[in-house]
Amino acid sequence: MPTVWQWLNNNAGALGLIFVVVPLMWSVWQYLRFKRQELRAERFKTYHDLIKQLVEREEADKPKMLDRQLAVVFELRRFPEYFEPSLRIIKGLREGWSKDYGPVEKRSRLMEEMDATIKHIEKNANTWMHRILQAARGL
Repeated sequence: MPTVWQWLNNNAGALGLIFVVVPLMWSVWQYLRFKRQELRAERFKTYHDLIKQLVEREEADKPKMLDRQLAVVFELRRFPEYFEPSLRIIKGLREGWSKDYGPVEKRSRLMEEMDATIKHIEKNANTWMHRILQAARGL
């Protein structure tokens, strides 16, 4: 009957490999988990900075920059994890800004971009791929 020492000796190569691979895999998993949390925090900050740029003036005595607002509205499409609040925000702003927000010709450009973003979000918010990504992100 083989003893434990004999079994360990016979399986030394496999055990050595396990003792190397398991800690390595654990380190990789921890690193990826940390990076994912870091990326999530960075995207959170970026999203909120974009919303701030959309609704606030840089300086109280100067008007909002239309082209910057157009870019921000477009960029909100790149944050699928925030599609729901983005949709509510854009629809609310569109309703409030459609009547008395700046010159008509500039206002129409912003409204068109808002409409395009609303359409994009509504089209992509309920796709199966979006739901899978949301589940994978743990949101």
